[in-house]
Amino acid sequence: MFAITPRIADNFGLISLMDDLMDPFARNPERSMLPVQFRDGSMGHIGGRIGDSQVQNTDKEFRIRLDLSHYKPEEVKITSDNDKITIQAKHEERQDNHGFVTREMTRTYKLPKGVDPNSATSSMNANGTLSIKMNKTALEAPKDVDIPVEVKQS
Repeated sequence: MFAITPRIADNFGLISLMDDLMDPFARNPERSMLPVQFRDGSMGHIGGRIGDSQVQNTDKEFRIRLDLSHYKPEEVKITSDNDKITIQAKHEERQDNHGFVTREMTRTYKLPKGVDPNSATSSMNANGTLSIKMNKTALEAPKDVDIPVEVKQS
């Protein structure tokens, strides 16, 4: 194999290999926005997930996917009414690689018209991605309605 030797930036604009290896997206932010699909099926970019949630609104259902990898399912509370759905997650102080951390987040989504909040189901996969699905109410099939014609005498 070939040995990789660090290069220092020169007047010709060469990137320092050491800097590029430590943070390859810092010098070229456009590269970090290239779309990719993660193993759990969610879409994102090379630099990470796009935001940390995805919303899909089709004519049959409304779906939310939210990255809650720092929380256990029992630390997540979901509430809904006719207008919005709110996801709250909180965990008490726990140790991580850098010391101790406490996290809390709340995210609220406005529900589109026609969503049945009573049909909501949720699940969390092993990667900590929360998925919420709500069905839309079926629209009544159009009916033939007789509209009388009024005759005006002039």
